[in-house]
Amino acid sequence: MAATHVELTPLVRPQRTPLPKFQLMILCLTLLSEPVAYTQIFPYVNQMMEELHVTDDPSQIGFYSGLVDSSFAIAQLFMVYRWGKLSDRIGRRPVMFVGLFGAALSSLCIGLSTSLWSALLARSLGGFLSGNGAVIQSMIGELTDDTNIGQAAPLTGACWAIGAIIGPLIGGTFSNPVTRFPNVFGDIAFLKKHPYFLPCFISTSMTLTSITIGYFFLEETLPSKAKKRRIPVGQTPSPSYGSTAGANVERTATPPKPGFSAREIFSQPAARSIFFSGFMVSFLGISFDVVFALFAYTQIDLGGIQRTPAQIGYWLSASAAFIIGMQLFVFPVLQRRFHNVRLYTVIMSTWIIAFAMLPLTNLIARGNVLEDGTLSPEGEARVSIGIVIMIVLARIATLSFSLNVVLVKSATPDKEKLGSMYGISQSFSCAARAIGPAFVSSFFAWSVKEDILGGYLVWVVMMGLATIGALVASNVQIGSEVGKVREESIDEAT
Repeated sequence: MAATHVELTPLVRPQRTPLPKFQLMILCLTLLSEPVAYTQIFPYVNQMMEELHVTDDPSQIGFYSGLVDSSFAIAQLFMVYRWGKLSDRIGRRPVMFVGLFGAALSSLCIGLSTSLWSALLARSLGGFLSGNGAVIQSMIGELTDDTNIGQAAPLTGACWAIGAIIGPLIGGTFSNPVTRFPNVFGDIAFLKKHPYFLPCFISTSMTLTSITIGYFFLEETLPSKAKKRRIPVGQTPSPSYGSTAGANVERTATPPKPGFSAREIFSQPAARSIFFSGFMVSFLGISFDVVFALFAYTQIDLGGIQRTPAQIGYWLSASAAFIIGMQLFVFPVLQRRFHNVRLYTVIMSTWIIAFAMLPLTNLIARGNVLEDGTLSPEGEARVSIGIVIMIVLARIATLSFSLNVVLVKSATPDKEKLGSMYGISQSFSCAARAIGPAFVSSFFAWSVKEDILGGYLVWVVMMGLATIGALVASNVQIGSEVGKVREESIDEAT
């Protein structure tokens, strides 16, 4: 045990295990279509609700678009843990393919929606079939170890960011194609009846392509289902898939261990603290994305900055482009250099300033409105600067998603049950994504309608919630489970 104690307090940083780059690349290509399907609706959802005549009050449009945004997460909330636990039994690949098929079918149905209820059901269908948040994170956890997860964990965020570039571009560019491209689509009656079908069809096609790529090239990562990897006698095994060199000469399929119940996992203090912080990470992240689109679409005199769906799509895509570089190049350096919890707290604090920039930008817009209701050239420039600042701050804050992935793996007592652990983590995230859009959009509408604090009460509340999120992050516990897992790993190796 003395040797074990020495191993737990190394004087030299352990050598980083090489990443399985090909499998991670295939995983990223497979994952890419899901954020496209999720985000392509953002630029036009408010206009869609307006054209469906869900309300005669323009200030209430945000409430109904928030319901549509939330319906995905509400449905996912009831299923994501079950999908994650199922992936611990039957493997990651089958569950992932079901989720991707659900995303494809959901997008297609949204494009055919002719009422609020049909849009809600279509969006909910995607959430009900999706457990990929837990499955993808589990696969990355199984493809890596403690020395290289900081490199791999940001890949999910980077893929989501790339998808969040492509999705809004598709939604903003190809919605209402009859109006936007009359020479090409002007005579197609079907697109006149379903003005949002084209972006949904493009999204569905991308998702089906992802399923095909994954089916042929993506390998199973669940240890009990993975194929044997034999190494010739006398040859040193090369480290991959998160294993350390020399740990195993032959990787064989092993019978699955008994699963952990949600109650057993939730009884761990470290797990609870990470789950609660993950709730705040997702709540603040989705709330900002939804309210930014609503804020940008809303008239200036009602508290917004009056942008078109196409402009909103371009801004959302630009914001996603920024986070790609942050996730791939900045996060791994920060994660290796700084204490995870301290870094987590600082990054979460950035949300406070990001939310503060929204009312400030509206004030700038109000001060630069011409008599015809448009912004002066100077006003356009100033508003654009405000948008850039708020987007940069918000995308820095989204690095907290990658840190949460790292912390969840650290608190997992059995690495073969990552699906269950990430399933619970994703359940908290789903709850946040279910509450966030409806809460922030309806609160925005109520603040404007009642003219409380000049319509700015929503921003005061969101800054307060961002402060709570930073405090929750500062109290995350990661000690006990990490020590136990490392001791078990060392005992097995010796």
